[in-house]
Amino acid sequence: MPLETLLREELAAVEALHDLLRQEHDALRTRDAPTLERLAGEKQACADGLRGLETRRLNLLRERGLPTEPPGWTTALAAAAPAERASLAELMTALERATAQARDQNDLNGAIIAASRNHVEQALTILSGRDPLDCLYGQDTRRVFGHDTNPIAKA
Repeated sequence: MPLETLLREELAAVEALHDLLRQEHDALRTRDAPTLERLAGEKQACADGLRGLETRRLNLLRERGLPTEPPGWTTALAAAAPAERASLAELMTALERATAQARDQNDLNGAIIAASRNHVEQALTILSGRDPLDCLYGQDTRRVFGHDTNPIAKA
């Protein structure tokens, strides 16, 4: 498979993932659980596709006797025909930009999820009759309380 075709496929897959992440952002803002469930499956399928493309890219470099790290790509670009080199460089730049945008959107969505989880944990703390200030944090950043008290629901 030509390198240009592979890069175009990878760019399209990253852009599709970014689109799914934007949809997820909208669903998080509106608390649309059914859409979030649907998107989780679609994101997983997209991520699986990206892993497959990555494997093909690494195999292509290995077939050419190049390292699979970034220097291998630099060498592959340098070995390309001059007319093809500019197109490949543009695709690589576009892929790096799209990847950064998808990563940023994913980080933003993660922050929204963490904030929502924090609000739910605060509400559960109050409803269970625990002092919100009397807690430690476990390795997974979840709150761990030192003692049990009577929950408001039982009062």
